Amino acid sequence: MRMICLGAMMFGLAGIAANSSSPIALAATTPAPPAANAVGCASPVGRNDSAAALMLRFRANARKETVPGAEGETAEAVVLYPRDPLRRLEVIYGDAAMLHPASVTLRAERSVWAVAGLHLGDGLEQVARGNGRTFSMAGFEWDYGGYVNDLKGGELSRLPGGCRVTIRFKPPASAASTPEALMGDVKLDSNNPALRRLRPVVTELALNWR
Repeated sequence: MRMICLGAMMFGLAGIAANSSSPIALAATTPAPPAANAVGCASPVGRNDSAAALMLRFRANARKETVPGAEGETAEAVVLYPRDPLRRLEVIYGDAAMLHPASVTLRAERSVWAVAGLHLGDGLEQVARGNGRTFSMAGFEWDYGGYVNDLKGGELSRLPGGCRVTIRFKPPASAASTPEALMGDVKLDSNNPALRRLRPVVTELALNWR
């Protein structure tokens, strides 16, 4: 009799798990929610969020702006939380109709947001730790100065959701000067001793769909 009862119980549990509307099934299939203030490939902005959709969804917390781009160019964007420097997000569009965002960008000294687990103000060590290995970046003091240009196949080079991360460093405000060897169109390894002594910090983070 005990074996029959146990078998019935196991059959009943199997039937519940097979039912997609049951709490057990939902717990097994529902992905964990994103961390608070995390910027990912699908949240708070997705690759198909038009400017009009963001303006409707965020209402008073969104406005259109022209923001600076590379080499003196500008780009059209929807800025989320434009009146709060710690929450500001620039959703930049590359198409005139502003139908598909090209990137979501943070650039400031501080922000409540985290991009791929990184924060503005992080140093070389934090980025290398998040990447799981060293990386390379461009020298400073030119249009593409300080941008990470090779993640060497690390964790940050394969984000879930199909977008890519952009990371930019600048020397800290306390630095008296930047060594000439760390300036210009050169490729610097994150383990470079002179770079580590300079202690640059992350001043720009972005997720890109292109």
